[in-house]
Order: sequence, then C-alpha cells, then structure tokens
Amino acid sequence: MVLRAGVQLSVRSLLRRMFWARLVLVQAVLGTLCAVAIAAVPWTDRGVPRVVFWVGLVPTLLTIWFDRPRTR
Repeated sequence: MVLRAGVQLSVRSLLRRMFWARLVLVQAVLGTLCAVAIAAVPWTDRGVPRVVFWVGLVPTLLTIWFDRPRTR
C-alpha cells in the first residue's frame, strides 16, 4: 500500500514524538482492529465479542486513568 507523501510525513512525525503520541496511535490501531473483528465475524456466542470489546477499551481507560493529574 502506497501512501501519499503528506500522509507519510504525518505518520513519521507522529511516530518520532513523545511516548504518549505513540501510545495513542497504538490504541487507535487496537481499537480499529477490535471493531473490525466484532463487525466482520459472524459470532454465535455473545461472550467473545464482549471480551474483544474490553480488550480494545481497557488500554484506553488505563491511559485516561494514569494521565489525569492527581490532586490531594
């Protein structure tokens, strides 16, 4: 797959940034893959899509939890 030059520069720039930018990119890819897996596969059991949903959501929730400022 060939991407346009502007898209390539944007992705490279994003990957060179700090840890949080890379983490968000990985979470976006994971969430997209989980959504495609839930939508594309004809599931017979409701438990499997529920597990896939949480696998995609838990890393994002953990990032929100650990990134917010702590006040005491």
